[in-house]
Amino acid sequence: MKKLITLMLVLFSLGLSAQSVIEITYLDIHPTKIDRFVELHKTIVDMSQGEERTVDGHWVYRHWYGSGGTIAIYDIFDSAEDVIKDDAFAVFSKNLDMLSEEKQKEVSKIFQEWWSFYDGHTDEMRVIDFEKDFSSKPDVNWDQPYVFVVGKYNSKNIQEMSQAYLDWQIFPGVNDGLVMGGGTSSHFKGSGHDLEVFQSYENIVAFANSISGQSSDNPDARSKFWDNVTGAHEDQIYIHVGHLVDGVFDLAGN
Repeated sequence: MKKLITLMLVLFSLGLSAQSVIEITYLDIHPTKIDRFVELHKTIVDMSQGEERTVDGHWVYRHWYGSGGTIAIYDIFDSAEDVIKDDAFAVFSKNLDMLSEEKQKEVSKIFQEWWSFYDGHTDEMRVIDFEKDFSSKPDVNWDQPYVFVVGKYNSKNIQEMSQAYLDWQIFPGVNDGLVMGGGTSSHFKGSGHDLEVFQSYENIVAFANSISGQSSDNPDARSKFWDNVTGAHEDQIYIHVGHLVDGVFDLAGN
């Protein structure tokens, strides 16, 4: 199976230009255990960093409202080739071997507890062109527990639907200052919908204000977006937990 996925990625990479690849992992963790998972996750992520890694971004969100897993982890790569090359477990093992025997036992125990949270997890792979399908305000402070809103849809025409959403929600929202940043991605591998739309807000009040005026931003684009929707869709609201900054998992906020 791993060889098949690698072959798919190699073939897939031949058709990509400026598109980045996003791997999303969903964990179904009991809400009372999320804080413990985040504590363990920071230890494992920090131990898995090195020059060999090709991951460009690592973002963790916890569920707040809607359907879906209680934890969503977004790993961002510049290309499909970088996905193939990246091996977090190999780097973790290398760093583990450099520790004292006593410390190795301690970290190995942490790893086993952390890995137990992945039981029953699901994942998918998506692609995004950050130059065309993403927009954000300048000088955004991402180091805060911002609100991350995600919508998932199946589509008659993914490109047309994506552009309609950008014109309807993302570009006006960023220009108005209510949206910190947002965009769209399309499905490539794993369980998932054709199109995922997402935007970030500093708090729930900014999100509510954005919703209250969405029908007047661009009614033509809004109509084109909904005309392309097929079947049921899903919505989730997450809270940003932390992300990778200079090789260290930085918890959101002070």
